[in-house]
Amino acid sequence: MTVIYAILIFGLIIFVHELGHFIAAKLSGITVYEFTIGFGPAIFKKKIGETVYAVRLLPVGGAVMMKDINEEPPEDVDPAEWNSKGSFQEARWFSRLAVTIAGSVMNFICGVLIILIIYSSITFLPYATLTGFAEGFPLEGTLQAGDEIVSINDIHVFVYDDVTLGLQLGLGEPYDIVVRRNGEKITLKDVQLEPKVYPGSESPRFGLDFTRREVSFGDKVKYSVNNAFSFFQSAFKSLSMLAKGQAHASDLMGTVGIANEISQRAERSMADMWYFVAYIAVNLSFVNMLPIPGLDGGKAIMLLIELIRRKPIDPKWENYISYAGLALVMVLFVFVTYNDIVRLIAG
Repeated sequence: MTVIYAILIFGLIIFVHELGHFIAAKLSGITVYEFTIGFGPAIFKKKIGETVYAVRLLPVGGAVMMKDINEEPPEDVDPAEWNSKGSFQEARWFSRLAVTIAGSVMNFICGVLIILIIYSSITFLPYATLTGFAEGFPLEGTLQAGDEIVSINDIHVFVYDDVTLGLQLGLGEPYDIVVRRNGEKITLKDVQLEPKVYPGSESPRFGLDFTRREVSFGDKVKYSVNNAFSFFQSAFKSLSMLAKGQAHASDLMGTVGIANEISQRAERSMADMWYFVAYIAVNLSFVNMLPIPGLDGGKAIMLLIELIRRKPIDPKWENYISYAGLALVMVLFVFVTYNDIVRLIAG
Protein backbone atom coordinates (compact mmCIF):
# COMPACT_ATOMS: atom_id res chain seq x y z
CA MET A 1 0.00 0.00 0.00
CA THR A 2 2.83 2.44 0.84
CA VAL A 3 4.30 1.94 -2.65
CA ILE A 4 0.93 2.91 -4.09
CA TYR A 5 0.98 6.02 -1.88
CA ALA A 6 4.37 6.97 -3.32
CA ILE A 7 3.20 6.49 -6.92
CA LEU A 8 0.02 8.49 -6.37
CA ILE A 9 1.93 11.29 -4.64
CA PHE A 10 4.46 11.53 -7.48
CA GLY A 11 1.53 11.72 -9.87
CA LEU A 12 -0.10 14.46 -7.76
CA ILE A 13 3.03 16.63 -7.61
CA ILE A 14 3.65 16.25 -11.35
CA PHE A 15 -0.02 16.92 -12.13
CA VAL A 16 0.01 20.14 -10.09
CA HIS A 17 3.19 21.31 -11.82
CA GLU A 18 1.92 20.64 -15.33
CA LEU A 19 -1.49 22.06 -14.44
CA GLY A 20 0.24 25.36 -13.70
CA HIS A 21 1.79 25.45 -17.18
CA PHE A 22 -1.53 24.35 -18.73
CA ILE A 23 -3.69 27.00 -17.02
CA ALA A 24 -1.20 29.78 -17.79
CA ALA A 25 -1.00 28.70 -21.44
CA LYS A 26 -4.78 28.58 -21.82
CA LEU A 27 -5.19 32.00 -20.18
CA SER A 28 -2.55 33.36 -22.56
CA GLY A 29 -4.39 32.10 -25.64
CA ILE A 30 -1.69 29.53 -26.48
CA THR A 31 -2.87 26.35 -28.22
CA VAL A 32 -2.22 23.25 -26.11
CA TYR A 33 -2.10 20.03 -28.12
CA GLU A 34 -1.45 17.62 -25.24
CA PHE A 35 -1.55 17.60 -21.45
CA THR A 36 0.13 14.41 -20.31
CA ILE A 37 1.17 12.95 -16.96
CA GLY A 38 3.95 10.35 -17.00
CA PHE A 39 5.96 8.82 -19.83
CA GLY A 40 5.72 5.66 -21.88
CA PRO A 41 2.58 3.95 -23.23
CA ALA A 42 -0.70 5.74 -22.55
CA ILE A 43 -3.06 4.02 -20.10
CA PHE A 44 -5.67 6.74 -20.61
CA LYS A 45 -6.05 9.10 -23.53
CA LYS A 46 -8.91 11.38 -24.55
CA LYS A 47 -9.16 14.42 -26.81
CA ILE A 48 -11.37 17.27 -25.64
CA GLY A 49 -11.47 20.24 -27.96
CA GLU A 50 -7.97 20.96 -29.26
CA THR A 51 -6.20 19.16 -26.38
CA VAL A 52 -5.38 15.48 -25.86
CA TYR A 53 -5.37 14.52 -22.16
CA ALA A 54 -3.22 11.48 -21.35
CA VAL A 55 -1.98 9.47 -18.37
CA ARG A 56 1.06 7.32 -19.17
CA LEU A 57 2.58 4.27 -17.53
CA LEU A 58 5.65 5.73 -15.79
CA PRO A 59 4.71 8.45 -13.22
CA VAL A 60 8.09 10.22 -13.33
CA GLY A 61 7.28 13.29 -15.39
CA GLY A 62 4.76 15.04 -17.54
CA ALA A 63 4.41 17.59 -20.29
CA VAL A 64 2.21 20.32 -21.69
CA MET A 65 2.71 20.25 -25.45
CA MET A 66 2.03 23.75 -26.73
CA LYS A 67 1.97 25.00 -30.30
CA ASP A 68 5.55 25.82 -31.26
CA ILE A 69 5.93 27.40 -34.69
CA ASN A 70 9.60 26.34 -34.78
CA GLU A 71 8.63 22.66 -34.70
CA GLU A 72 6.91 20.37 -37.19
CA PRO A 73 3.08 20.41 -36.98
CA PRO A 74 1.34 17.45 -35.29
CA GLU A 75 0.16 14.65 -37.57
CA ASP A 76 -3.51 15.70 -37.34
CA VAL A 77 -2.78 19.33 -38.34
CA ASP A 78 -2.83 20.40 -42.00
CA PRO A 79 0.65 21.81 -42.80
CA ALA A 80 -1.02 24.43 -45.01
CA GLU A 81 -2.74 25.81 -41.89
CA TRP A 82 0.42 25.79 -39.78
CA ASN A 83 1.04 29.41 -38.78
CA SER A 84 1.98 31.43 -35.73
CA LYS A 85 -1.59 31.96 -34.51
CA GLY A 86 -1.96 30.44 -31.05
CA SER A 87 1.74 29.57 -30.83
CA PHE A 88 3.96 30.08 -27.79
CA GLN A 89 6.09 32.49 -29.82
CA GLU A 90 3.10 34.71 -30.68
CA ALA A 91 2.14 35.28 -27.04
CA ARG A 92 3.30 38.44 -25.28
CA TRP A 93 6.64 38.27 -23.49
CA PHE A 94 5.09 38.51 -20.03
CA SER A 95 2.58 35.74 -20.89
CA ARG A 96 5.41 33.45 -22.00
CA LEU A 97 7.29 34.14 -18.77
CA ALA A 98 4.12 33.40 -16.77
CA VAL A 99 3.66 30.08 -18.60
CA THR A 100 7.31 29.20 -17.92
CA ILE A 101 7.26 29.80 -14.17
CA ALA A 102 3.63 28.74 -13.52
CA GLY A 103 4.55 25.10 -12.80
CA SER A 104 6.94 26.07 -10.02
CA VAL A 105 4.46 28.60 -8.61
CA MET A 106 1.78 25.90 -8.48
CA ASN A 107 4.12 23.48 -6.69
CA PHE A 108 4.87 26.16 -4.09
CA ILE A 109 1.15 26.85 -3.60
CA CYS A 110 0.53 23.10 -3.36
CA GLY A 111 3.12 22.87 -0.57
CA VAL A 112 1.44 25.74 1.30
CA LEU A 113 -2.00 24.13 1.02
CA ILE A 114 -0.75 20.74 2.26
CA ILE A 115 0.90 22.38 5.29
CA LEU A 116 -2.27 24.38 5.97
CA ILE A 117 -4.37 21.20 5.91
CA ILE A 118 -1.98 19.54 8.37
CA TYR A 119 -2.15 22.56 10.68
CA SER A 120 -5.94 22.89 10.37
CA SER A 121 -6.57 20.69 13.42
CA ILE A 122 -3.76 22.22 15.51
CA THR A 123 -4.65 24.78 18.20
CA PHE A 124 -1.15 25.89 19.25
CA LEU A 125 1.99 26.46 17.17
CA PRO A 126 5.59 27.21 18.29
CA TYR A 127 7.10 30.62 17.58
CA ALA A 128 10.71 31.83 17.68
CA THR A 129 10.09 34.21 20.60
CA LEU A 130 12.00 33.49 23.81
CA THR A 131 9.94 33.00 26.98
CA GLY A 132 12.84 32.13 29.25
CA PHE A 133 15.91 29.98 29.75
CA ALA A 134 16.99 26.77 31.42
CA GLU A 135 18.37 26.98 34.95
CA GLY A 136 22.02 27.99 34.77
CA PHE A 137 21.84 29.31 31.19
CA PRO A 138 25.05 31.35 30.80
CA LEU A 139 23.89 34.03 28.35
CA GLU A 140 20.82 35.40 30.09
CA GLY A 141 21.13 39.13 29.55
CA THR A 142 22.77 38.77 26.17
CA LEU A 143 19.57 37.05 25.11
CA GLN A 144 16.44 38.21 26.88
CA ALA A 145 12.93 36.89 27.41
CA GLY A 146 10.71 38.45 24.76
CA ASP A 147 13.43 38.44 22.08
CA GLU A 148 12.14 37.25 18.70
CA ILE A 149 14.88 35.39 16.82
CA VAL A 150 15.10 36.89 13.32
CA SER A 151 18.14 35.04 11.97
CA ILE A 152 21.00 32.80 13.05
CA ASN A 153 24.12 33.27 10.93
CA ASP A 154 22.79 33.13 7.35
CA ILE A 155 19.58 31.29 8.23
CA HIS A 156 16.51 33.53 8.26
CA VAL A 157 13.95 32.36 10.81
CA PHE A 158 10.66 31.97 8.98
CA VAL A 159 9.28 29.45 11.50
CA TYR A 160 10.44 27.94 14.79
CA ASP A 161 12.15 24.99 13.04
CA ASP A 162 14.62 27.42 11.45
CA VAL A 163 16.02 28.17 14.92
CA THR A 164 16.96 24.51 15.28
CA LEU A 165 18.37 24.46 11.72
CA GLY A 166 20.50 27.56 12.31
CA LEU A 167 21.85 26.31 15.62
CA GLN A 168 22.69 22.85 14.26
CA LEU A 169 24.42 24.16 11.11
CA GLY A 170 26.58 26.52 13.16
CA LEU A 171 27.38 24.03 15.90
CA GLY A 172 30.89 24.42 17.33
CA GLU A 173 31.36 28.03 16.16
CA PRO A 174 30.22 31.40 17.55
CA TYR A 175 26.82 32.53 16.26
CA ASP A 176 25.72 35.86 14.84
CA ILE A 177 22.14 36.15 16.04
CA VAL A 178 19.70 38.90 15.04
CA VAL A 179 16.80 39.45 17.42
CA ARG A 180 13.84 41.80 17.42
CA ARG A 181 13.71 43.43 20.86
CA ASN A 182 11.10 46.06 21.75
CA GLY A 183 10.40 46.58 18.06
CA GLU A 184 14.05 47.07 17.07
CA LYS A 185 16.46 44.67 15.38
CA ILE A 186 19.61 44.00 17.36
CA THR A 187 22.61 42.02 16.10
CA LEU A 188 24.40 39.90 18.69
CA LYS A 189 27.89 39.06 17.41
CA ASP A 190 29.97 36.00 18.29
CA VAL A 191 27.46 34.43 20.65
CA GLN A 192 29.03 31.39 22.35
CA LEU A 193 26.22 28.89 22.60
CA GLU A 194 26.43 25.13 22.79
CA PRO A 195 24.11 22.31 23.87
CA LYS A 196 24.51 20.76 27.30
CA VAL A 197 22.46 18.87 29.86
CA TYR A 198 20.63 21.36 32.06
CA PRO A 199 18.89 20.54 35.36
CA GLY A 200 15.59 18.82 34.69
CA SER A 201 16.58 17.58 31.22
CA GLU A 202 18.00 14.20 30.25
CA SER A 203 19.58 15.13 26.93
CA PRO A 204 21.70 18.07 25.71
CA ARG A 205 19.81 21.23 24.73
CA PHE A 206 20.68 24.84 24.03
CA GLY A 207 18.76 26.05 27.07
CA LEU A 208 16.33 28.28 25.18
CA ASP A 209 12.59 28.17 25.88
CA PHE A 210 10.20 29.37 23.20
CA THR A 211 6.58 30.41 23.18
CA ARG A 212 3.67 28.34 21.95
CA ARG A 213 0.78 30.49 20.83
CA GLU A 214 -2.88 29.76 20.24
CA VAL A 215 -3.51 30.42 16.56
CA SER A 216 -6.45 31.55 14.44
CA PHE A 217 -7.08 30.39 10.87
CA GLY A 218 -5.35 33.52 9.57
CA ASP A 219 -2.32 32.72 11.76
CA LYS A 220 -2.24 29.21 10.29
CA VAL A 221 -2.31 30.57 6.73
CA LYS A 222 0.61 32.92 7.49
CA TYR A 223 2.52 30.17 9.29
CA SER A 224 1.97 27.77 6.36
CA VAL A 225 3.33 30.32 3.86
CA ASN A 226 6.34 30.97 6.11
CA ASN A 227 6.86 27.22 6.48
CA ALA A 228 6.98 26.87 2.69
CA PHE A 229 9.53 29.70 2.48
CA SER A 230 11.51 27.85 5.15
CA PHE A 231 11.52 24.76 2.90
CA PHE A 232 12.65 26.95 -0.01
CA GLN A 233 15.50 28.33 2.11
CA SER A 234 16.49 24.80 3.12
CA ALA A 235 16.72 23.78 -0.55
CA PHE A 236 18.86 26.84 -1.34
CA LYS A 237 21.09 26.16 1.67
CA SER A 238 21.57 22.52 0.61
CA LEU A 239 22.65 23.64 -2.88
CA SER A 240 24.99 26.23 -1.37
CA MET A 241 26.59 23.62 0.90
CA LEU A 242 26.99 21.30 -2.08
CA ALA A 243 28.74 24.06 -4.08
CA LYS A 244 31.06 24.83 -1.15
CA GLY A 245 31.97 21.18 -0.58
CA GLN A 246 30.20 21.12 2.80
CA ALA A 247 27.87 18.42 1.46
CA HIS A 248 28.43 15.65 -1.08
CA ALA A 249 26.60 14.78 -4.29
CA SER A 250 26.08 11.29 -2.87
CA ASP A 251 23.78 12.89 -0.26
CA LEU A 252 21.26 13.88 -2.96
CA MET A 253 17.97 11.99 -2.98
CA GLY A 254 16.24 10.95 -6.20
CA THR A 255 12.84 9.46 -7.01
CA VAL A 256 13.68 6.03 -5.54
CA GLY A 257 14.91 7.58 -2.30
CA ILE A 258 11.91 9.91 -2.11
CA ALA A 259 9.51 7.01 -2.71
CA ASN A 260 11.20 5.03 0.07
CA GLU A 261 11.02 8.01 2.44
CA ILE A 262 7.34 8.53 1.65
CA SER A 263 6.67 4.84 2.35
CA GLN A 264 8.51 4.91 5.69
CA ARG A 265 6.76 8.07 6.83
CA ALA A 266 3.36 6.72 5.78
CA GLU A 267 3.91 3.76 8.10
CA ARG A 268 4.61 6.12 11.02
CA SER A 269 2.06 8.88 10.46
CA MET A 270 0.01 10.22 7.57
CA ALA A 271 0.59 13.77 8.82
CA ASP A 272 4.35 13.14 8.80
CA MET A 273 4.14 11.73 5.28
CA TRP A 274 2.14 14.70 3.95
CA TYR A 275 4.51 17.18 5.62
CA PHE A 276 7.34 15.52 3.69
CA VAL A 277 5.25 15.70 0.50
CA ALA A 278 4.87 19.46 1.07
CA TYR A 279 8.64 19.67 1.45
CA ILE A 280 9.15 17.80 -1.83
CA ALA A 281 6.61 20.00 -3.65
CA VAL A 282 8.41 23.18 -2.54
CA ASN A 283 11.80 21.65 -3.36
CA LEU A 284 10.56 20.80 -6.85
CA SER A 285 9.48 24.42 -7.19
CA PHE A 286 13.02 25.52 -6.26
CA VAL A 287 14.86 22.97 -8.43
CA ASN A 288 12.75 23.73 -11.50
CA MET A 289 13.63 27.42 -11.26
CA LEU A 290 17.39 26.82 -11.22
CA PRO A 291 19.00 28.56 -14.24
CA ILE A 292 19.83 25.27 -15.94
CA PRO A 293 18.96 24.85 -19.64
CA GLY A 294 16.10 22.41 -20.07
CA LEU A 295 14.50 23.36 -16.75
CA ASP A 296 11.91 26.11 -16.29
CA GLY A 297 14.58 28.38 -14.79
CA GLY A 298 16.72 27.94 -17.89
CA LYS A 299 13.78 28.86 -20.10
CA ALA A 300 13.14 31.95 -17.97
CA ILE A 301 16.78 32.99 -18.44
CA MET A 302 16.33 32.62 -22.22
CA LEU A 303 13.32 34.93 -22.04
CA LEU A 304 15.27 37.48 -20.01
CA ILE A 305 18.06 37.41 -22.61
CA GLU A 306 15.41 37.95 -25.30
CA LEU A 307 14.08 40.95 -23.36
CA ILE A 308 17.56 42.47 -23.06
CA ARG A 309 18.48 41.76 -26.72
CA ARG A 310 15.00 42.82 -27.90
CA LYS A 311 14.87 39.77 -30.13
CA PRO A 312 14.54 36.01 -29.59
CA ILE A 313 17.52 33.69 -29.44
CA ASP A 314 17.96 31.67 -32.65
CA PRO A 315 15.71 28.59 -32.13
CA LYS A 316 18.52 26.32 -33.36
CA TRP A 317 20.92 27.50 -30.65
CA GLU A 318 18.18 27.55 -28.04
CA ASN A 319 17.47 23.89 -28.80
CA TYR A 320 21.16 22.97 -28.62
CA ILE A 321 21.46 24.65 -25.22
CA SER A 322 18.27 23.01 -23.94
CA TYR A 323 19.33 19.54 -25.12
CA ALA A 324 22.71 19.95 -23.41
CA GLY A 325 20.98 20.97 -20.18
CA LEU A 326 18.54 18.05 -20.39
CA ALA A 327 21.45 15.65 -20.96
CA LEU A 328 23.10 17.01 -17.80
CA VAL A 329 19.85 16.61 -15.84
CA MET A 330 19.48 13.01 -17.08
CA VAL A 331 23.04 12.18 -16.01
CA LEU A 332 22.29 13.63 -12.57
CA PHE A 333 19.02 11.67 -12.44
CA VAL A 334 20.85 8.39 -13.15
CA PHE A 335 23.52 9.28 -10.57
CA VAL A 336 21.10 10.03 -7.72
CA THR A 337 18.96 7.00 -8.60
CA TYR A 338 22.04 4.79 -8.40
CA ASN A 339 22.89 6.29 -4.98
CA ASP A 340 19.30 5.75 -3.81
CA ILE A 341 19.50 2.06 -4.71
CA VAL A 342 22.91 1.66 -3.06
CA ARG A 343 21.59 3.24 0.15
CA LEU A 344 18.53 0.99 0.11
CA ILE A 345 20.68 -2.14 -0.33
CA ALA A 346 23.15 -1.02 2.36
CA GLY A 347 20.47 0.12 4.79
